[in-house]
Amino acid sequence: MKDTTRPGPARTSLVGLGAEEIAALPALAGQPPFRARQIAAWIYRKGALEFSAMTNLSGALRGRLAEGHTLERLPVLARETAPYGSARKFLFGTQDGRTFEAVLLRALDRDTICASTQIGCAWRCAFCATGAMGWQRDLTPHEILSQVLVIRDALRELGTEGFFNLVFMGMGEPLANYDALVHSIRVLQSDFGLGVGRRRMTVSTVGLPDRIRQLSHEKVAVRLAISLNATDNETRSKLMPVNRVHPIEALLPAVIEYRERTGQRVTFEYVLIDGVNDSLEDARRLAQLARQCDCKINLIRLNAHPLSALRPPSAERATAFYDELLPIAPAVTIRESRGQEILAACGQLSTAYGTGTAGAGGAGTGSGASG
Repeated sequence: MKDTTRPGPARTSLVGLGAEEIAALPALAGQPPFRARQIAAWIYRKGALEFSAMTNLSGALRGRLAEGHTLERLPVLARETAPYGSARKFLFGTQDGRTFEAVLLRALDRDTICASTQIGCAWRCAFCATGAMGWQRDLTPHEILSQVLVIRDALRELGTEGFFNLVFMGMGEPLANYDALVHSIRVLQSDFGLGVGRRRMTVSTVGLPDRIRQLSHEKVAVRLAISLNATDNETRSKLMPVNRVHPIEALLPAVIEYRERTGQRVTFEYVLIDGVNDSLEDARRLAQLARQCDCKINLIRLNAHPLSALRPPSAERATAFYDELLPIAPAVTIRESRGQEILAACGQLSTAYGTGTAGAGGAGTGSGASG
């Protein structure tokens, strides 16, 4: 007999929705206002994977939710772990057949989730493997928050229930996917979210002045890191094509405005590249820029990858650069990169699976997420 059964409507995942969006679902019609926050807390803070786990909801409500919705996250297609577990890569698959990566970085004093906001990146920084693949599309809040939830659960499996840092320094330019980024931050920082506070959340950008100003007006609190990487427009434009559109003199006023409006000191991320931006003269100019904006400086030696001929300076040359900064810059750190053994360090990740190509280390490449 021919099967004439019609498939039911596709169910959609609630992962990615905030409490207000959950409250607007037809399944919650007539429910008290607090019910949506209870559901959101189960999704994000408690990490529920099935509606049956939501024991403070009635069976009837759980049934209505399950009829049209799921709690599915993005699937993890592959995982890779560095020696001694210092870094773990997660390859995620999307519904449209693409892939992208996120990273968990482990240290004695902290765990850090390095999340992506786009598949590919349009800005094509010379030192970044992600830039070589170009931009494919933005990630949705569902895709951004899935990364965080999956890796948070991986930390739980490792026996870590404490705080972690979250950095949007993975693949893509976070401020170019502005609405999805800010929505995701609001969910994460809400009372039903993961409790990731301002001091433990960083957004790294190639430097989009209008978006930096816009972010300073949002009711979210994050640390801001600017991928600077050069102290003159000629060099920066060669390394970072964004500088041809938003040169240093256009970027600095936005950084100063962000500092003044939010009260948060911005960080200049500076990738040290042998023979390109690592002279003592570069160091002196960088120190003056940092003083002008009251910025911190975070140095990291370039993480070499097969798609670029650029190479890191010697440890001695990097140390000399650091020493030149110290007397005149407001605050300076130099980071030891981690995850290089599995190409999980900043700027290195570039993995091809099927029709999608993915990598982390876009806007925040060399930013110290691996440190």
